[in-house]
Amino acid sequence: MKKILLTIVALFSILALSSVSSFAVTITPSPTDAKISPTIAPNSVDESQIEKIKDLVASRVAELKLVDKKGILGTVKNSTNTQINLTNHKNLEASIDIDELTKFQTDNDKSFGISDIKKGDVLSIIGLYNKETKRLLARFVERATSIPENIEGVVAGKDTRNFTMDIVGVDEKTKIVDVQSSTKTTSYDKGVSTKSGFSKITVGERIIIVGFADPKIENQINTSRIIHFPNLPPSRKLINALNISKEKTPVSTGSAGKLQPITR
Repeated sequence: MKKILLTIVALFSILALSSVSSFAVTITPSPTDAKISPTIAPNSVDESQIEKIKDLVASRVAELKLVDKKGILGTVKNSTNTQINLTNHKNLEASIDIDELTKFQTDNDKSFGISDIKKGDVLSIIGLYNKETKRLLARFVERATSIPENIEGVVAGKDTRNFTMDIVGVDEKTKIVDVQSSTKTTSYDKGVSTKSGFSKITVGERIIIVGFADPKIENQINTSRIIHFPNLPPSRKLINALNISKEKTPVSTGSAGKLQPITR
């Protein structure tokens, strides 16, 4: 009987010791467990930062597609301290924004700024063009002597001695076209462009002139580009304008031996 009691006491002692040891293990965290537990938070932070970077890059790409560098040459219609409205050679209006980064340039030593700009001034402006608002944010503003003219008309006469032509447009006005050594002349026929010259242009041909008004000679254009169409007849409006022009001016034999209107 004593042996049985001793055995039972021994068993209870073993069970008590094992429960205490297991309790001690569970309440004491190991160094390894302490290092592993917080690993989820940094990953979530990294993912959120990556998403933010993606959004910033996408936004910047969209801005770059929306804005483009552009230059405008035109005549001032009106202006304020923050805006200039221009009219270009095609009679189209353009709105120019001025800010603190806009630079005003001049060829002489005189100061030049937004307050010096007035109606009728010819300006050359380079800046950032917003395709959505269709406005130009100016970065460089400079005075220009003149803006290019684009004239479509018919050849009314030629002066082979002075290398000039009389061009009549649909407005029935006659322009004196001065062909210079730097003028680029092209013949356009049946979809093919061919290098040409003053001698190949004939009276009655349809023609397009690009150039600048001569500051000293009224109604004269100093040409930079000529395109003539040997086999494209003038429009009815151009023919009517040419006929009216001939009625207004006498005719005489020019240096080339052909009847040519006298316009000067």
